[in-house]
Amino acid sequence: MAEALTNEALKGICDNNFELAHFAIELARYYIRSGRETHIKDIIRDIKKHPDPKYINELKEIDEIERRAQEHNAAAAANE
Repeated sequence: MAEALTNEALKGICDNNFELAHFAIELARYYIRSGRETHIKDIIRDIKKHPDPKYINELKEIDEIERRAQEHNAAAAANE
């Protein structure tokens, strides 16, 4: 059975449809900038799974932690 891509599936996540659309657009932009391939179904699934618009900030923080860890590991390897 196909997943519904309607407002009803996302009702109550944001105060209005404009906020919901903005959240979806920002999440899609984040995925694209971070090199992830995405599809509208993925965006909707993630919004349903993580309905707080602050989720995007959490993703950015995780990416920053991973970036710093990679830099640290690269510097440690260079010093060996």
